[in-house]
Amino acid sequence: MVRFLNLTTHPMNTTTRRRFLATSTAAFAAPFILTSRRASAADAPSRTIRLGHIGVGGQGSGLLQNFLGVKGATSVAIADPFRQRREAAAGQVKASQGHEPKLYNDFRELLADKSIDAVIIATADHWHVPIGLEAVRAGKDVYIEKPLGYTLNQNRAMLEACQKEKRIFQYGTQQRSQEILKRGVELVLNGYIGDLQRIEVWAPSGTGGGSLDEIPVPDGLDYDLYIGPAPMKPCSKDRITSPASWYCSDYSIGFIAGWGAHPLDIAIWGQNYDQQGPVSFRGTGDFPTPNGLFNNCATWDVEIKFAGGMPMHFMSTNHAQPIVSKYRKSVPGDGTTFFGSKGWVSLNRGGAEASNPEWLKLKECEGDKRVLHRNNYYASFVESVRDRTPSIAPIEDAVRSDAFSHLSLMAIKSGQEVVWDPKAYRIVSPEPLNEQMSHPVRGDWKQS
Repeated sequence: MVRFLNLTTHPMNTTTRRRFLATSTAAFAAPFILTSRRASAADAPSRTIRLGHIGVGGQGSGLLQNFLGVKGATSVAIADPFRQRREAAAGQVKASQGHEPKLYNDFRELLADKSIDAVIIATADHWHVPIGLEAVRAGKDVYIEKPLGYTLNQNRAMLEACQKEKRIFQYGTQQRSQEILKRGVELVLNGYIGDLQRIEVWAPSGTGGGSLDEIPVPDGLDYDLYIGPAPMKPCSKDRITSPASWYCSDYSIGFIAGWGAHPLDIAIWGQNYDQQGPVSFRGTGDFPTPNGLFNNCATWDVEIKFAGGMPMHFMSTNHAQPIVSKYRKSVPGDGTTFFGSKGWVSLNRGGAEASNPEWLKLKECEGDKRVLHRNNYYASFVESVRDRTPSIAPIEDAVRSDAFSHLSLMAIKSGQEVVWDPKAYRIVSPEPLNEQMSHPVRGDWKQS
């Protein structure tokens, strides 16, 4: 059910013309425990990995800085429709690695460079999958910032493309490199909390507002390319900022996915309850400024039920505060709590709490169930590209966790219970919602 309120909340600090929507059904069965099986690829590069960076705004420039510090990788190209951003990024590369990267306005020119092994995609949200699809079709491995797709069908297309082209994919959720989170998940998997009974997941709220007043397109910005497959709208000072990418429905589905991706990823890390049968969603949400630029759902409260009846409560932090404060000493802005018959473990990027604090002191818990883990998230991607080994955050898990956000929002907007069949990758009911698994695409960016 949708609620429209006049309030504003704030988050924590913080393709081209080819087809990019697929129509065939993919298999989404994920292993209970990820193993170190090798991915097959005949063209595994043995030399220094050559990286291209597509999108170097706030998050993209931060990622660039992280990858510049990875041994065995070199950043050789930058693409961004903001001239000033790509020139600033070139300065980062020059200062760190001593060479001038190639600069491109259009990402398609970067992808045409056959010497580039992999690309880091950190654009506005609506570009993540369209560019990712073109990248894997061009033979590149991909690191893609969260959230994943603008639609459920984009996610399916990305999965199928990575599988068909045998490309490495790593999702930009970052938290799987945190050792305390790895240990917490393994406590759950090895039965320390007993039989898993329920999960609570929460993430920061979005916001309303955003100026719609038209301004001239700033010098150095290719506005048509920036908008790309989204509806063409007049330029405003807020439309060309990161908050528009997070909060405007032209470019994203909101922080329910934009930040929800982090704790949802931990919820499915190493367990496959969402793959065992139909999953149902019921929820409510608030849209503070439905007629403004930032018109996405800002706060949400969704009840999810897996096959067999196990529940998961997915909330924005304002709804989680009074619930989580009953068992945690402090309530972080986002988190994932696993409750079992013998206790609970609550995890977030800042740390962890448990019903038995002694569990968290264990460097290695008893039991043989382990998740794939590497200490450096960025070096992990480079190693996977070079050695053709599984990614720490693979496409299969990205699609699974991102689906929770999309289906939660569908339940909120429809006011109905939404039932999802993960194996068939379709909405069982209400069936008309299957039409919302795709979205219109603008002009020359339409599928062909």
